[in-house]
Amino acid sequence: MSSVIKVNACVYSRKGYEREINANSFYMNGKFMSEQHIDNVQASMENRGTEYLFSVADNMDCSDDDKDTHISILKEISRYHEKITVSGGDIKSKIKELESKVSDISRLITSVLEMKKVPAEDPRWGIGFGSLLISDGQFVAATAGNCRIYMMRDGMFRPLAAETSRAKRMLDAMARSVETEDEDTDVILPDEDPDSPVVVSDIYDIAEGDSFLLCSDGLMSALGEEKIEDILSLRSDSTYIAHRLVDEAMKRSAFGDLTAMVIQVERRYDGVPAKKSQARSRQVTRGVDRISRAPAITYKYSRRRGGRYQGALYAVLVVATTIALFAIIYLIINSMINTGKETAKTGDIPTVTATPTATPTSTPTSPADTTEPTDEPPLVDDTPTPTPTPSGGEIKIHTVVQGDTMSKIARTYYGSSDYAMKLCEYNGITDPDKIIIGQKIKIPPVEMLR
Repeated sequence: MSSVIKVNACVYSRKGYEREINANSFYMNGKFMSEQHIDNVQASMENRGTEYLFSVADNMDCSDDDKDTHISILKEISRYHEKITVSGGDIKSKIKELESKVSDISRLITSVLEMKKVPAEDPRWGIGFGSLLISDGQFVAATAGNCRIYMMRDGMFRPLAAETSRAKRMLDAMARSVETEDEDTDVILPDEDPDSPVVVSDIYDIAEGDSFLLCSDGLMSALGEEKIEDILSLRSDSTYIAHRLVDEAMKRSAFGDLTAMVIQVERRYDGVPAKKSQARSRQVTRGVDRISRAPAITYKYSRRRGGRYQGALYAVLVVATTIALFAIIYLIINSMINTGKETAKTGDIPTVTATPTATPTSTPTSPADTTEPTDEPPLVDDTPTPTPTPSGGEIKIHTVVQGDTMSKIARTYYGSSDYAMKLCEYNGITDPDKIIIGQKIKIPPVEMLR
């Protein structure tokens, strides 16, 4: 007899603040991601089967340029999953092999960092791994470094494969040795390497409604266990919970990379006949072959937060910039046209110099001096005449021409520009710089200005 498990799972991963790349990677029962240039990435699945493998890794990819080698935990996990799917075996032997592979990769990456003399404060030292294996109705978890695994069952929240679980098993083993009166005080857990960085949980039976969370150190540091428990206890699907965890972590200015993988057990079908189990095993084997030949998985991702609004924002900015450029060009052309028109108008106006004349006196005129008016314009004498200073009782009219200023007019009629302001006050001019061509200026005697 075998058990078929129906699960739905979702993973959401995004780059933390002030991080150049996303150093997190994940594996979802055949779907894996290690595209470090992607800021945001999401993958989800829903399936029925007898065996599943889920993993999250942090800084478990390393390159050694000197030896032209690239170390990747995802490649090893993919080969491992294919092997156990084809060869089978009990869950204890499977997790033991996984522990060995993760331990070897961790030691290899550590040795590379030590040879490169990477400083202790460098983020690359934040190595972490977490994995959940479900096989034939049972599950077991394994962690290494700074990744964490949590489980929610019947409202009860608990960590899996933590140092506390290893310590509890050590205490149980010591208690059993005392009961058997064993004098050997060095207790070693069976099937466990004391020097291994991997912590393996106990083996449990899977149950409907179980929820699991595999998370990176950045998510754990930003939220803490209490907040993670509150969100994981929400009665919602795995996609919403994964997004909620990462969004809450981003609100708290998380500086580490954030990855949340949520696995939910929807149904468990017990008592599957052995023949069907074998047929299912062969089907899984064929599925693994298809996975190895299938093209790369297409992930839903956005490179920045709020990426769905960027297209519209860019279009609005382009349109606004284009309108602003056309407006500036129009203003420049219009200004040039107006300047040309003003210049042309100014050139057509003749320069007229106002020449004061003596006050006419009443003299008798003879009939001979009387001439009939004619339509011909009077002759204008172009010869310059001396400009006299206005004397008592005479008020002259000066017509402003191009180049005139109030100071120049004062010098012309009074011999000094000191009378410019008095002349402005007399004519009611508030700004001496704002006189226009053709404007009439009254020129009173100098005694009136004094």
